[in-house]
Amino acid sequence: MEQTTGETSVLKTLGVSAEEKSKKSFFNSFFSTYKIPLLSLVLFGSFTLRALYPETFSFGFKRQKSYRFRSDSLGFFIGDINFFTNNSYDEAEAQIVQLFPEKLQKKVKKVIRPVLILCEKHQLDPFWVLSVMWTESHFKHEATSKKGAKGLMQLMPPTYMGTLSEMKQKGIFLESDRGEDYLRYHYGQSFYTLGYSSLVSKLRNLEVGIYYLKGLLEAFNNNHYYATVAYNMGPYWTKNRLKNNMPVGKKNHYLNKVLKNYYHITKTLSQTSNVTFIPRI
Repeated sequence: MEQTTGETSVLKTLGVSAEEKSKKSFFNSFFSTYKIPLLSLVLFGSFTLRALYPETFSFGFKRQKSYRFRSDSLGFFIGDINFFTNNSYDEAEAQIVQLFPEKLQKKVKKVIRPVLILCEKHQLDPFWVLSVMWTESHFKHEATSKKGAKGLMQLMPPTYMGTLSEMKQKGIFLESDRGEDYLRYHYGQSFYTLGYSSLVSKLRNLEVGIYYLKGLLEAFNNNHYYATVAYNMGPYWTKNRLKNNMPVGKKNHYLNKVLKNYYHITKTLSQTSNVTFIPRI
C-alpha cells in the first residue's frame, strides 16, 4: 500500500517517539541499577577531596581571609594594626610563631590558630593572651600547678566551672561544641596535629580562660595591668587593694613576667606597625 504524506509524517513521529522511549527506558534501567554505586562514588570522592584539601572543600563552612580585630581590642599597646588586615590567616600565624624563642615555636605553632580565632571571637588582644599563657603554662596543655590549676590558661577548677556556667547562661556557644566537620575546616593543621579530642579539650580551656580574662578587663575598666594582676591574685584581692588606695602591680612579679613576654612578642611589630606602648602604671 502506498503511504500518503500525512501517513509518512505520522509514522516518522511514532518512530521517533518509540526511539526516545527506548532510550529513556535504557537510561532509567541503567540509573536504577547503578544509582547506589554512583552516589557512593560521588560521596567517597567528595570526602576524599575534603580530607586532602579541607580549606577548599568546606561543605558550607566559610572563613574570611584575614583576622579582624578592632583597634581597641589590643592590650598593652595602641597603634596601627594592619599586621592582621594585611596578612592572611596562615601568614599572620607563621609570623607570630617566629616572634617566640626557637625552643617554644613548635608548641606555639600547635595553638596559634585556636588562640587567634578565639581572641577574634571575643575581641581580646591575642598578644596579651599569649603572654599570659606563656607565663602560666609555657604552652603545655597538660600542665597542672601545685594548687590544681589546669591547662594552657591554668584555670582553677572552681573558676573554670563558674565561668563555664556563666557562658552557658548567657547563651555563648562554645567553639569546642561546633562539631568535628567545623573544627576540621576552621582549625586545619591544628586539627590534624592535635586530633579531635585533644583539640576540643584545648579549645574549651582556652575559650573559658579568654572569656574570664575578658570579664576581668571589663571589671577593671579596660585596664590591662589590673586585669593581669587579678588573673593571678584574684579579682577580689585586687579590688580590695584599689578600694583602700593600696598599690596594685607596682612590684608584682607575675605582672612583670607577663609584660616581659608581651614586649618580647611585640617588639618587632612595634618597630614595623607604628605601635606605641601604653605607659606602665
